[in-house]
Amino acid sequence: MKTGIRLAAAIGVLFAAVAWAPADSWKFIVTGDDRSGSRRPEDHNGVNTMILGELANAFMAEKPKFVLFSGDLIAGPRTDAEMESQLRTWLETMKPVYDAGIKVYNIRGNHEMHVPHPELVWKKMFVGKYAMPQDGPKGEEGMTFTVHYRNALIVGLDEFQSDEINVNMNWLDKVLKAKREPHLFIFSHKMAFRSGNHDDGLETNPPLRDALVKKLVAAGERVAFFGHDHLYDHRSVTAPGEPDSRALHQFVVGTAGAPLVKGNTQPGENGNWLVKKFSHIEGKYGYAVVEIDGKKVTITFKARSATGVYEPADWYSYSL
Repeated sequence: MKTGIRLAAAIGVLFAAVAWAPADSWKFIVTGDDRSGSRRPEDHNGVNTMILGELANAFMAEKPKFVLFSGDLIAGPRTDAEMESQLRTWLETMKPVYDAGIKVYNIRGNHEMHVPHPELVWKKMFVGKYAMPQDGPKGEEGMTFTVHYRNALIVGLDEFQSDEINVNMNWLDKVLKAKREPHLFIFSHKMAFRSGNHDDGLETNPPLRDALVKKLVAAGERVAFFGHDHLYDHRSVTAPGEPDSRALHQFVVGTAGAPLVKGNTQPGENGNWLVKKFSHIEGKYGYAVVEIDGKKVTITFKARSATGVYEPADWYSYSL
């Protein structure tokens, strides 16, 4: 009997060692909001092609496994044909990244929602090597999805399946219950807690926002990525009485080329959540690099310091 117990314990230690084996570290990139502004020389057909072109070169130099774009790829056309044309410009600008074998996963922002048939155009343009995973809930295929890579699960959440901001909580429940990866990241467009000048994020629906954050924390998530505000912001949110290890860190990285904005000092509708600001950077284009090495995760925001030059401007690290 004791031999069987020792054998079971040894097997458990072996499985734990395999799960956290120090295999080669890997990384992915997060950014968003590269849409054009108004009458800027760097803009072309709904896209800031100058900055996005620089970022494409930076991505290839970083050699990530994939890139996440958190929406507002284009300016917001009024017809299906215009949306198709603008997305084609986006794909042409990002073509070197795709050609380098780097996967790109996009979700929609509010600027992809102004045409009569936004879902049809989105699905028409993102096919073949440009396609998103098709494992989302019925009707949201290619817009809500999961990415499984090594020891991480990434979930892209579409917020625009109805007239009001929303996410598919029933589908997310099933995904989180089936999760086997130790690392979990979600990315979506509109932020959970106010980070800058927008007040139309998930704070407009506190019950949904609170349920989502609690669900993610219970599933072991430490970091969530958003866009919408055209700046970089890192803050944590913790339920009353919970330790820092049960905080969710919100990163807003809306710095891929859309007109840069200034934030405001209004705290937003935070309910009972304890919100702590870690970093806030305005006036800089850039992207976040997420490096995973076993249990350890390091997130570095790289900001544009000169034409085509992106240097570390902020970082945060944690270990599960």
